[in-house]
Amino acid sequence: MTGDPLITRYRGLICDLDGVVYRGPSAVPHAVETLNRVTARSIPVVFATNNASRPPEDVSDHLRGLGVAPRGWSVVTSSQAAAAYLAERLGQGTRVFAVGGPGVARALTEAGLTPVRVAELDGAPVEAVVQGLGTEVTWRELAAVGRLADAGATWVATNVDLTLPTPYGRAPGNGALVALVRTATNASPYVVGKPRAALFDLARIRLGTAQSETLVCGDLLGTDIEGANSAGLDSLFVLSGASRLRDLALAEPSARPTYVAADLSGLLAPATPLRAGSSGSETDLLWSVVTTAWAVRDAGGEVSDDDGLWERIERQLGLVPSSS
Repeated sequence: MTGDPLITRYRGLICDLDGVVYRGPSAVPHAVETLNRVTARSIPVVFATNNASRPPEDVSDHLRGLGVAPRGWSVVTSSQAAAAYLAERLGQGTRVFAVGGPGVARALTEAGLTPVRVAELDGAPVEAVVQGLGTEVTWRELAAVGRLADAGATWVATNVDLTLPTPYGRAPGNGALVALVRTATNASPYVVGKPRAALFDLARIRLGTAQSETLVCGDLLGTDIEGANSAGLDSLFVLSGASRLRDLALAEPSARPTYVAADLSGLLAPATPLRAGSSGSETDLLWSVVTTAWAVRDAGGEVSDDDGLWERIERQLGLVPSSS
């Protein structure tokens, strides 16, 4: 381990949002100041989100409102990844049935395609369907997705997250609505959002960096970290969001990050890779806990999954979220 900040090993950062930069309307502690210091080093950041409902401008307004300096960063969404996928395969102006929030139609328009809403399915053909989340998605729209997919239209799902966080707890995500459609059709969608590689590839194109030069930061092992691995990218897992230390200790190899930190400020601290052959600092108890748990599991041993035990370990390591 060197004394240089982790982020200086890379030329670009792909960063998740909810649970990493903010929780709902509020910033995660240390996130804004860390991002401002990263971009001040001329290291570009792309915020990549599975949330297909909001256009990038709305996300950007949220970030600026939290105090993220307006320099060196941009936003890509799973709607944009879906539109990019179709734009490579369809002609300019092709009609595409758009289901979801305003971010879906906006992305299709910007990609040179023609978004069509359910009221406009007047018999004129559509060659593809993009299904994303929206708070006003209707039964009529979901039925049309299945009908068109069965008829041969290319069906693209922005993401398949089964749930999403709200101020009132978990709510059904786009994956739940995609699953509902699949009960009534023989078709299957092409998925572009995390943990698939397409969204990461689009973000990396925006950064202009090679795989070895790009770091992903996220708080969900099954989407951010597994997706980074599928895209061939290093990753930093932060414990400021939904996945906890217990989840990390029990993670399968496909969902294991390169590094771990309490929050986004880990980008500005030295860090040792969480892999065999690494030699972490004797004082880095978090590193030791995680690598020991993985070594035990990989050797065929058992690691406790007791929530209470892991919560006590988190408290001892000073990792309890600020909101707790």
